[in-house]
Amino acid sequence: MRLVKDIWNYFGQSQSVSTRLLHFSVILLVAGQFLTSELVDLKHASHAGQSIAFSFGTWAHILPGLLLAVIAMIFVVSELSRHGLKYFFPYLFGDLAQVKTDLQTLVARNLPEVAPGGLAAVVQGLGLLALGLTLISGLTWFYLVQSGSGLAHAAIEVHEALTGLVVAYLIGHGGMGAVHFFLWLRSGAR
Repeated sequence: MRLVKDIWNYFGQSQSVSTRLLHFSVILLVAGQFLTSELVDLKHASHAGQSIAFSFGTWAHILPGLLLAVIAMIFVVSELSRHGLKYFFPYLFGDLAQVKTDLQTLVARNLPEVAPGGLAAVVQGLGLLALGLTLISGLTWFYLVQSGSGLAHAAIEVHEALTGLVVAYLIGHGGMGAVHFFLWLRSGAR
């Protein structure tokens, strides 16, 4: 229980309660999506005309996925409203100054602080993009299957491929978050 409280307090340094709740909801739902993805009956789920006759395992992935789509949309809109597009995607505006500074800090074997347009913010932006693309592809597949489109099989393949981006993001972002968290704990900042 102490660990959960420490994690909550750590996130509280930079996130409001509502942002923390959205963040944790996305984390838990994404983890659930990975766990249930192996339950999806791809033989039947990738063919048009299946409509509502999916297996239990497929629905165990779809229903939380629909909830995740709603919560993730709220999370993304909230983060973009709070920080703006340039915070997460400075390279779209030709601004790489903070990324260069952060890379120099890393080369000097130090962890850079989170800063607008910095490496951490860029990684977060890529994660929001990967999550959004994966959810859009999943929703597209669901729509195509329900409508009887022959493109459903292609859509599920795109969805599976985009899932790899989310896995890479979770490893990178989650790993760096864990490093920062344990350094924070070690510093006694609790």
